[in-house]
Amino acid sequence: MRPLCQQQKEKSFYQFMDEKACYQVLRKSRWPDGEVRCPYCDGTAIAGPWPVPYQPACHRYRCRECGRYFNDRTGTVFEKSKLPLGAWFLAIYLVELNKPAAEIARELPCDYHTAYNIAWLVREREIKLEEGRRLRGVIEVDEIYQTAGHKGRPPARQSRDLGRPPRRRGKKKGRGRGSAAKDAPAIIGMVSRSGETLLAVTADVRRESLQPVFQQGVEEGSVIYTDSASCYHFLEEAGYEHDTVNHSAREYARGKVHQNRSEALWSLWRPFIVAFRGVAQRNLPAYAHSFQFRRNHRHRNAYGRMELILHEMISDDFSSFYSYLQSWLALFARRASVSAIPI
Repeated sequence: MRPLCQQQKEKSFYQFMDEKACYQVLRKSRWPDGEVRCPYCDGTAIAGPWPVPYQPACHRYRCRECGRYFNDRTGTVFEKSKLPLGAWFLAIYLVELNKPAAEIARELPCDYHTAYNIAWLVREREIKLEEGRRLRGVIEVDEIYQTAGHKGRPPARQSRDLGRPPRRRGKKKGRGRGSAAKDAPAIIGMVSRSGETLLAVTADVRRESLQPVFQQGVEEGSVIYTDSASCYHFLEEAGYEHDTVNHSAREYARGKVHQNRSEALWSLWRPFIVAFRGVAQRNLPAYAHSFQFRRNHRHRNAYGRMELILHEMISDDFSSFYSYLQSWLALFARRASVSAIPI
């Protein structure tokens, strides 16, 4: 059976997608020097190309060194998919425009679960591209508390006999600062004055939660500006130069000491996260890293960011079912381990 995007081609934007042009972009991104290489043995003695019967725009090759056949999709994330390449590119583009999975499913059109899986594959590549980023120099820091529950999960995985699946909805923040236990984990926003951004999701704002974030994301000896919150008092002991502004005394800037960039960051974060209409606590770190990727590549348009993600997708090894399964297990493990939030 043909994919839904081909069955309803006349009713969607997909009818304007050129499969030949999409495969040309894929080949240019995969083999930028124009020399086709075998994905199995990396050989350059290649016979072909020939058109694939069911996908004329896709080229098929044979490696003279190992004797195996492959095509443009072999060894990439697109290999196992029945979706046309144009539908993939359109879906990735819509993810970079911050469209939720339900809207992507309507626009292609395709099944919701297909759009959901594509969106998470894209976010996984965004996380990989942001791995290892460290800030240096003068850095402004601020925090907010994002409402994020367990989406039907009982607290700390405790089973309760309710006669129905338990629901964990609504605000439970109460008085005091937010925390993961109150369904309001903290998001620490760090913005260097050179333009880089780093976001980290923590269970709370205690020293034992914040110190690893700064040690991993900020080079020692950097200058950090925050407000006068007591949770940042450990920074000087941790090897950073620390200065504050006192908002309680209506002090928002004192010469070069201010955190206007980090506070302005949240005016961009809120429209980003509200598009998804409620985020599960276990997924919040991945959304934060996705936002971080887009901020750090804000000088690129959505197509420019799609090129970066496409390069990551074609470098994946999906040549066997087991590697394909391992990639999905790694995806969900990464979503669960990005931060210290209890799931």
